[in-house]
Amino acid sequence: MNKSYYELMDEITKEELLEGLVGYGLFHESIPPILTSKPFYDFCQNLNNEAFFETIKERKFIQYESMRNISIPRVLAIPHPMAYWNLCNVLSQSWEEIKERFKEKTENNPFKISRIHIRKLKNEDRLFKMSYKNFQVDSSPEFDLSIGKKYLVKADISNCFPSFYTHSIPWALVGKDIAKQNKNSNNLYYNKIDKFARNLKDAETHGILIGPDASNILSEIILTSIDNIMTSDGFYYIRNIDDYAFYAQSYEEAEKFLLSLAATLKEFSLSLNYKKTEILPLPLASNEHWITRLNSLILPDKLNFKEVRIYLDIAIELMQCSGDNLAVINYVTKTLANKKMTINAKEFYVKRIHHLVLLYPYLVRILEKDIFLAHEIEQKDIKSIADNLFKIASANRQYEAVSYAIYFAIKNNFKLNAEQKLYNFAEESNDCIFMLLAYLYDKKFSVGKAMEYKDLAKSFIVVTTNQNNQNKKKINIDEFWLFIYEALSLSDLYENLLPSDLENEAEWKTLKENDISFLKPEFRN
Repeated sequence: MNKSYYELMDEITKEELLEGLVGYGLFHESIPPILTSKPFYDFCQNLNNEAFFETIKERKFIQYESMRNISIPRVLAIPHPMAYWNLCNVLSQSWEEIKERFKEKTENNPFKISRIHIRKLKNEDRLFKMSYKNFQVDSSPEFDLSIGKKYLVKADISNCFPSFYTHSIPWALVGKDIAKQNKNSNNLYYNKIDKFARNLKDAETHGILIGPDASNILSEIILTSIDNIMTSDGFYYIRNIDDYAFYAQSYEEAEKFLLSLAATLKEFSLSLNYKKTEILPLPLASNEHWITRLNSLILPDKLNFKEVRIYLDIAIELMQCSGDNLAVINYVTKTLANKKMTINAKEFYVKRIHHLVLLYPYLVRILEKDIFLAHEIEQKDIKSIADNLFKIASANRQYEAVSYAIYFAIKNNFKLNAEQKLYNFAEESNDCIFMLLAYLYDKKFSVGKAMEYKDLAKSFIVVTTNQNNQNKKKINIDEFWLFIYEALSLSDLYENLLPSDLENEAEWKTLKENDISFLKPEFRN
């Protein structure tokens, strides 16, 4: 039996929610896997000092560009950790009220409209996965919805997460009238959520961060409220985050759906992305018809050179037809990860993937698990890929791909051919994750640039004077906090402050004194 949206969320206790969001959901899964927030979560749990977090007000965040398969980067965010804890903590404390609102908004739906949301994941510590699909749990209502229909409407929200208005979170939770009547009541749970969501973006009311898992609760609070209004008007559809699919009996009904959706979005200060909105006549081939084609190929448990070549040739042909290179290659590599290959077949396969990842650098995110580890690829072949990736990606200023090249070198214990250029490239990049990886590479291989990295980290620290007390200073490391915090010692971090200044500088000082790191142990030492 398929569980309802509310039943899936009700499986999560408020304690599990807090641990999932903070301990495993601070860093987006696209970032090279060198980071962990579990020690930070444990520290916060054991601190038992609310005053420590009450000092955390508006904070800025780290920006990280992750390349998409349309060759346009998505700007992800890594929030200030203590500001993020404040948001997650109030979500946890308000979990019963939030779940009750989700139940009200979704209990009358005949199927789960929202396909991707916070839930317990099998064999996973985190609570959100963008690629989650399980038809046994969520069913597959598309085919039932399409019966008797003549058109498919595809729509999405324009600039969705950056366009969310944080004040619309209380609107969605308790209604706009009640929220506005109580907007100055700071102790109400929905106003606290609004406040701490704003604090992640330097007190801005427009936009929530793309990246941390808590943002997906905030977005669903708003989007399920929109769903509730739309279903009350008789419109039933499928929604993947902000992508809508509605089946209409007539072109007029399709237009009516779009008019209704646009009007409902406007109530929450959102708008349709008309460039990606279309009404398509049915029937259509399945959006994933390439999966059907690939599944029609019967693969033996052990593949030879010819079989691998044919399979990859068909996959590349389907990439060109589908326009979704990442999805196709991701599917192919996961399928082949479970297969053995002859020596010649594996050699060909690695070279083919080597070629593809240099053409499509966003494929770097699938290399380690589904290629290197699954097929026990030798160090020399991994080094060859990393060297070429570094060379080509650095020339194009593709910092994510270069970061992965450095990560592969550190993880697999080899030096890159271009290490002499690494520090200079890191210095000019202005990319926090790349600078952190370059620093870790230098530490591991003793390239001799340790002091330069420390000076670089210090250059990003902003020291401000308290307006109420000219003798008090405060540091700001928000936009590069990971690199600065991990590269500098406590004395390095506060060298511009007097001992009297440190009395009110609790956040980073306390973490340092408790030896909290955001690096996994194998990258810290």
